[in-house]
Amino acid sequence: MEVSANRTVSQDERVLNGLFAGLLAAVFLASFLGADRWQPWPGASGGREGNTLCVLRHLTGLPCMTCGMTRSFCAISGGGFVEAFEHHPLGPVVYAVLAVTMLRSGWIAATGRRRMERVARMLVWSIPVLALTALAVWALRLWILFVSGAGAEAWHASPIGRLLAGAG
Repeated sequence: MEVSANRTVSQDERVLNGLFAGLLAAVFLASFLGADRWQPWPGASGGREGNTLCVLRHLTGLPCMTCGMTRSFCAISGGGFVEAFEHHPLGPVVYAVLAVTMLRSGWIAATGRRRMERVARMLVWSIPVLALTALAVWALRLWILFVSGAGAEAWHASPIGRLLAGAG
């Protein structure tokens, strides 16, 4: 059964879509303002990446599944698409998916009518595909780090690595 493309939504759904569109707009605004340059805590740093917002990376020295996504978003917002891909291969794809989601949610909030139902279904199906792809990219990044020796070095220099080395 196909849902009508112009079906009116409830007031609650309009509010939720408005909040979601606003949250995504804040993410894009932060990327335009250069959130990759913010320093969340003293001493948060790391070679090529500069300051890191990633708690896992700060504590273990190893990247998480989405490490590089903030820098990728900031690079895209600044027009650096190649640089965005270098920071995280899925950055441009996730940026596009979130941009379409923001526009669709904003439309629903503003008009109270659904649009782009097929696009919405595609966005829902993209979530597990992107999550599995991000997991594969993360595994590959960790493998490359440990094969090169940089992973073990980062782990031993990290706060948790030093703590565990001292406990053993």
